[in-house]
Amino acid sequence: MADPFSLAVSPIVNKVIEAATSLIKKKFHLLRGVEKDVEKLNSELTAIQAVVQDAEDKQLDDPPVRDWLGKLQEAAYDAEDILETFATEACLWQRKQQQVNKFRYKLNAAHKIKEILARIDEIGEEKKKLHLNVQVPGNITPERIYTEYSVNESSVVGREDDKDKIIDLLISEEFDSADNISVIPIIGMGGLGKTTLAQLVYNNDTVKKHFKFRMWVCVTKNFDYRRILKEMIEYHSKMKHDINSLSDNQIKSRLLSFLAGKRFFLVLDDVWTESYKEWDPLKELLKQGGKGCRVLVTSRNTRVSNVMGTQPPYLLGCLPEDQCWSLFKKIVFEERNLAGNVSRDLENVGREIVGKCKGLPLAVKAMGGLLRGEDDVNKWRRILKHDIWEAEAGNPEVLPALKLSYDDLPSHLKRCFAYCYIFPKSYVFDKLELVKLWKAESFILSKGQDTIDEIGSDYFDELLMRSFFQLLDIENKKRYRMHDLIHELAQSVSGPHCCQVKDKVTSQISDRSRHVSLLCKDVEQPALEVIDKSKKLRTLLLPSEYLKAFGQALDKMFRTLKYIRVLDLSSSVMEELPKSIEELKLLRYLDLSRTEIRTLPNSICNLYNLQILKLLGCLWLLELPKDLGNLVNLQHLELDEMFWYKLSALPPRIGNLKGLQNLHAFSVGHKNGCGIEILKDMVYLTGTLHISKLENAVNAAEAKLKDKEWLKKVVFEWNNNRDGGPQDEAAEEVVLEELQPHSNLKELQILHYRGTGFPSWIRDGLLQNLATISLNHCTKCKVLSLGQLPHLEELNAKGMQELEEWPDVQHPDVLYRSLLRLKISSCPKLKELPKILPKLEVLKVKKCDSLRELPVSPYLELLILADNLVLEDWNETIILHLETVNGQRVAEERPSYINLLELKIINCPKFQALPEHLVPRKLEISGCQLLSTLLIPDLSQFLQHLAIDACRGGTLVRAIPDTGSLESLVISNISNLASLPKWPHLPKLKALYIRDCKDLVSLSEEEASFQSLTSLKLLSIRDCPKLVSLPDNGMPASLECLSIGSCPSLNSFGPKEMLKSLTFLKDLYIEDCPALQ
Repeated sequence: MADPFSLAVSPIVNKVIEAATSLIKKKFHLLRGVEKDVEKLNSELTAIQAVVQDAEDKQLDDPPVRDWLGKLQEAAYDAEDILETFATEACLWQRKQQQVNKFRYKLNAAHKIKEILARIDEIGEEKKKLHLNVQVPGNITPERIYTEYSVNESSVVGREDDKDKIIDLLISEEFDSADNISVIPIIGMGGLGKTTLAQLVYNNDTVKKHFKFRMWVCVTKNFDYRRILKEMIEYHSKMKHDINSLSDNQIKSRLLSFLAGKRFFLVLDDVWTESYKEWDPLKELLKQGGKGCRVLVTSRNTRVSNVMGTQPPYLLGCLPEDQCWSLFKKIVFEERNLAGNVSRDLENVGREIVGKCKGLPLAVKAMGGLLRGEDDVNKWRRILKHDIWEAEAGNPEVLPALKLSYDDLPSHLKRCFAYCYIFPKSYVFDKLELVKLWKAESFILSKGQDTIDEIGSDYFDELLMRSFFQLLDIENKKRYRMHDLIHELAQSVSGPHCCQVKDKVTSQISDRSRHVSLLCKDVEQPALEVIDKSKKLRTLLLPSEYLKAFGQALDKMFRTLKYIRVLDLSSSVMEELPKSIEELKLLRYLDLSRTEIRTLPNSICNLYNLQILKLLGCLWLLELPKDLGNLVNLQHLELDEMFWYKLSALPPRIGNLKGLQNLHAFSVGHKNGCGIEILKDMVYLTGTLHISKLENAVNAAEAKLKDKEWLKKVVFEWNNNRDGGPQDEAAEEVVLEELQPHSNLKELQILHYRGTGFPSWIRDGLLQNLATISLNHCTKCKVLSLGQLPHLEELNAKGMQELEEWPDVQHPDVLYRSLLRLKISSCPKLKELPKILPKLEVLKVKKCDSLRELPVSPYLELLILADNLVLEDWNETIILHLETVNGQRVAEERPSYINLLELKIINCPKFQALPEHLVPRKLEISGCQLLSTLLIPDLSQFLQHLAIDACRGGTLVRAIPDTGSLESLVISNISNLASLPKWPHLPKLKALYIRDCKDLVSLSEEEASFQSLTSLKLLSIRDCPKLVSLPDNGMPASLECLSIGSCPSLNSFGPKEMLKSLTFLKDLYIEDCPALQ
C-alpha cells in the first residue's frame, strides 16, 4: 500500500469562512430566516480552523486525525458550494436579472444549510476527542526574494562535458547519414536531466548557426504522428495551425514545403515508443531534409534507441557526489551568496542529504528548494533523519526527496500543485494560464494590497523554485511542464478529487471527484458517465487539441453540473451554445476557443461569477452578446486581435466591467453609453488599448487614462477621411492633451492627428518609461519635440507632411541616449535629424526629400535609404560629426563602421558614391542610376552579400571588386547588359542569382572565368529571355544546385558532358525553357 499523502484542508476551510462572513456582511433580503444558521456555521468553522494546522502536521502519524481531516475537507467543499450558490442567487435577485421564487428558494437553501451545519457540528464534536492544539496561523505566503530559474549555462552543474560531446555528434560531418537523417538518442533514468541537457544543446550558438532551422516537440507516451507534425510546423512558422480538417498527406505537404532539402535539427523529447510501425512514417518524412540533418531523442527506455537511433545511444549517468553538492549549494545559498562560507556541521549534514538523492539532479533540486535560504542545522538534521527515506519501497515511483519537498509546502501550495495532476504527462503550459485556472478555482488567498494575479504568480514562482515545475526555454518563449516523476507525485497526493479519463475508462470517477480532465478523442460517452457519477464536479478540462463532439452531453452537462467553476470546451464541434449555459451559476472560467460558434446566446450574460471567457480562434464569431455588461465580474475577455477590428460595435454598458483587464479596441461613438467616458472605471486594463474615432470624443479627460497603470501600449486614432478646419484642429489638440496616459506606459502610437503641436505630456517628457513612439500621418504637426525620454528605444515618424523641425537635435546624446531604432518616412519638409545618436543600431530613411544629413552612431548595424530624391553623398557630413562624438575629437584617420551589418540604398537617383567608412556585411543597391563604382576601402574585407538591382547598365556590375569574403551575389533588372564581366577573384562565393536581365546573352565575357568560382554551390537564372547557352567551358565542379526558369531562348547546356562533370550536383530545376534540347 502506498504511503498516505498529506491533506491540505485549511485553504478550503478558509474559503468557506470567507463566504459565510461575506454573506453575513451583505445582509441580503434572501438571508432572513437562515442568517442564524450561517452565523453558527461561520462560528463553528472558525473554531475548527484554529486546530486544522495542528491536525495537518499530525495526520501522517495519526490515522484518526487524517480521517477527521478527510471528513472536514468533504464537508467544507459542500459548504462552499451551498454558500456560493446562495450568494449568487441573492445577487441576481438583487440585480433583478432573474425572477426568483423567494419563499421556495429560501426554504430549499435553509434545508441545505441546516444539513451542512449538522455535519460541521458532528465534525466539531469529533475534534474534541483528538486533543488537537490551537495554533496561531503564520504568514500564509512567506516573503521571499524570487529569482528567475531558467535553463542556462550558469544554472546547470556537471553537464558541460556531456553537452560538448553531443554538440560534436550534431555538427560533425563524420556522423552524417546516407539518408540525410542521423538520430542520436539520450538515454537515462527519470530525474537525470535529459531534457535540461537537450535544452542546453538546442540553445547553443554553434548549433543555432549550423542548422537552417530547429524544432522541439514533447512526444510523451502517446506517439501521435499528426500532433508531432503539427508542432513541427508551428515551431517553424511561429504560429498556431488548425490541422483537424487536413488529411495526413496535406499535413505532410505543408511540412515538406519548408523542410525538404534543408538542414534541420529536431528534438523529440520524452519518447516512449518501441514500435517501428509508429516511428517509420515520421522517419521517412524526415529523410526529405537536406544533408546533415539531426534528430535528438530523449528517453528513459533503451529499447527506444534500438528502434529510432542511427547512432549508438548517449547514456547519461548520475551526477558525481561533488557535483551534486555543488548544485545543492548553488540552490540553497544563491540568494545570500553564502555558498563558499558553509559551516562544517552544515556541510556534513548537507552532504549526507545529497547522498540520499542518489545522483539524480531532480532530487537534489527538490532538496535544495526545500532548504533554500535555511541555515539552521537542526532543521537539516530533521530532514536527514526523516522516516520517509526508509519508506521508498512503499511507493517506489515517487522519490522520497520529492515527497519530502511536497510535505514541506504550505497548504495553499499543496492544493495548487495537486490540481496540476489533471494535465496529461509532459503537458506544456503557460504560467499566466495556470494562474487563471487557480484563480477560477478560488485557490489563491488574498493578502494585503497585492492583486490575486500577483499572488498567484508568486505561488507559481515558489513551486518553480522548488522544482515542481520545469522551465522549457525554447526560442526565447517560456513554457513550463512537470517532470514525469513530479507528475507521478501529483497523482499520488491529489487523492480522489483529481482524475484523468483515458481511453473512455471512467471507473476512477466517484461522487468525490471534483476536477476531471477528458484525455480522449471521443468525449460524448465519457462525459455522460462523468456527469452521472460526479454531480459535484468543479472542473472539466479537455487539454488536447483534437476536435471533440459532445453531442447530447452538452445540454445535460449544463443542467446537471450546478457547481462547476472551470469548463473547457475548446476545439469542440459546435456552432452554437445551448441557452442552458445560464444554469452554471458558479462558472468562473469558460473556454470556447477554436470552435465554429457563430453567436453566443444572450443567456451567457447571466453567468454572474464568470471571470474568464476565452474565444481565441473562433473565426466564425461576428459579435458579442448585447448584455455582456451584466458580467460584472468578468476580468479576461480573450479574443483574437483581428476580432476587435471586425466587430461593428461593442455591446452597450461595457463600462460596467470594471475589473476587465483586456479591451484591445474601443471605438468612440456619438450615442449615450458609447462615449469615451465609459472607460473611466476600467482601471485594471492591461496590455494594449486602441481608441479610434477620436473625432467623436467629448470631455476626453473622463476616460481617466492617467489612472490606468497596467496599460503597456496605447493607440490614439482619428478617422483619416473626416472633414475639418482650424477649429477642429484646436479641438483635437485639447482631446489629445486630455488623454494623458499613466507614466508606466511603454508604447505610444498616434494616427491621423491633425493638431499643429503635441500635448504637454509629450513635450515635457512625462512618460519616463516610454520605449516606443510611433507618429503616423500627423499631417499638420510642424515641430517634433519629445522632451527627455531616457528609456526610448524606438522612434517612428511617417507621413508627417508639414514636419520641419526637430528642436531636440542639439542635445540628442542626452535626450535620446537609449535610442536604438529610428525610422523616418514621408516627411518631405524635414531638413535635419539629430547629429549624434550614440546607441543607434537601425536607421531607415524613406521619402525625405529635404533631408541632406544623417546621424552618426558607432553601433549602426542596419542602414536603409529609400526614395530620397536629393540625397547625393554624406561622406563629409559623417566625418564632421565623427570629430565631435561625445564632445571629443576623434583620430584624424577615418574609422570604419565595422558593426554595420546591412546597408540598403533604394531609389536614390542622385546618389553617386558609397560612403567610404560604412563597410557593411550585406549591401543592397537598387535604382541608383548615377552610382558607378563599388571600389571603396575595406569593402573587400567585410562584404559577404551583395545585391545590385535596376542600376546603371552593366557599369556597376563590372565594378564588383575582388573580395575574399563575398558569399552570395544577386544581379537583377539590369538593362543593356549583354554579358557578365570577367569574374574577379571571389574564392568564397557560394550562391549566384541572375534575374530579369532582359538583354543578357552570355554569362561571361571570358568563358573560362566562370569556372574560377570554385566554391559556387548554387546558380539560379530566371527571366533572361535572350540568354542562349551556358558557358562552353562548363560550370564550376562544386555546383550542387542549378535552377533555370523562364529563359525561352536557352537552347544548350554547353558541352554534352557538362552535366556529367557536375559530380556534386544534387538538384536540377528547369522550368519554361522550351528551346532547350
